[in-house]
Amino acid sequence: MELSAKGQAQAEVVPEKDTYWLIVFNQPGTAVLLNTRDGEYELPLVKIPRFTRPAEEITTLVQDQWHIPSVLLYSSIVEPRPEAVYSAVLEAQVRVCSLPEGMDWFPVHHAIGHLLKNQERKLLDSSYLKGTSKTSGEDPEPFSRLGWLRELQNWVRGVVRPLGMELKGFHQLNGCETFSLVRFDTTHKPVWFKAVGKPNLHEFPITVALAELFPEYLPSLLATRPACHGWLMADAGGPPLNELEEPSAWEQAATALAGLQIESVGTTANLLAAGCRDLRLDTLLELVDPFLEVIADLMQQQTKVPPLILSRYELSELAVTLKNGLCCLHSPSIPDTLGHSDSNPGNILVGSDHCVFIDWAEAHISHPFLTFEYFVSHLRKDFPAAVRFEDAIRSSYVRQWESVAAPEHVAEAFLFSPLVAVFAYSVAGNSWRDPERLKIPQVPGYLRSLTRRMKREADLLQRRRVECPN
Repeated sequence: MELSAKGQAQAEVVPEKDTYWLIVFNQPGTAVLLNTRDGEYELPLVKIPRFTRPAEEITTLVQDQWHIPSVLLYSSIVEPRPEAVYSAVLEAQVRVCSLPEGMDWFPVHHAIGHLLKNQERKLLDSSYLKGTSKTSGEDPEPFSRLGWLRELQNWVRGVVRPLGMELKGFHQLNGCETFSLVRFDTTHKPVWFKAVGKPNLHEFPITVALAELFPEYLPSLLATRPACHGWLMADAGGPPLNELEEPSAWEQAATALAGLQIESVGTTANLLAAGCRDLRLDTLLELVDPFLEVIADLMQQQTKVPPLILSRYELSELAVTLKNGLCCLHSPSIPDTLGHSDSNPGNILVGSDHCVFIDWAEAHISHPFLTFEYFVSHLRKDFPAAVRFEDAIRSSYVRQWESVAAPEHVAEAFLFSPLVAVFAYSVAGNSWRDPERLKIPQVPGYLRSLTRRMKREADLLQRRRVECPN
């Protein structure tokens, strides 16, 4: 039976869902929430949209359906195939509450002994041991322990009270054993707590350094919590750029990006020491040959055509064009600056009179125009209706740079930055020289795809017959 056009459209927007067993402990950690049916006990089962944040989705569902405020401690996969099933461990933030019919709190040890399925018993047992275990010294998984939110709330309360604010509710947006993102509501403006774990530990010192060096371009840093690599930020007061389609907002963001980069000139040594990735032009130049040698091997491993398999000769030509482009980007008036390899509009908050930039795990030091290329690529991909304003957005960025650099240097740099930006993005994550990651089929495929993108950019340069002046 065929769906109508309207039916097809409706079917297309129905999101796929993931299934989660929930292990919800009460606030003291002495009881767990179970379904009771015909004298048998089961862990509650819920479904949330796929590719969303489990912490936000699950805690919202538990609040809306069962009226239980909670915080996610962590989630994990239980059954990978054929249909993945996950588990999520939560801590309720109330001692007593009314529950839906067929649900009740049971002492943890009683529940472990009476759950119907052996797999559920093992899950509850291991989750309770993990949630209640104590560690000596620094805890490698601080957000997996029962009670961490109460301790954090006490700390936040001590920070905001001298600022004339009292703590109210909270909203967990993301989280796992080592990572946390929580918005705390206050009697004034919200404050935000973020903490990071491996492999993003470097985001903590980078964020602290940037907030101190460039306070105009980051949310105000209120306090730090080094033991868990966390920090408390003031609310920036504006929506993310990905929620705005007005050309003026994108132009404002481009202007702010250039302003931040120009201000960072002269601070790059400090930023590298703080943990920013080194993608300076000289560093990138040294990576051209080893990267393309790996890609040559990966091209030979490709089993299907299309997509195109680039030959060693084509990769050798690409190497020449890349090196030329890197050399042509060298300019005393446009030095390496702070950059952001994840310069997507969700990481830019737009206020009435300024923009701030967040989520600096992908901070780097490189040619400034590479970041602008990433910024524009998101515009083209996610906001096709706004592409017609790209020239105006680019002009806003260019005007800032032409105040410190010769216009001809700026124009020339934009000829080479699209190609170099793809190369810098390809080498930044180091997946190309990680044998274990290269065993994951998607990784070689993605690297081959990026290289084909470089080849297209290089061909465009050749067709324009662009030559770097001596």
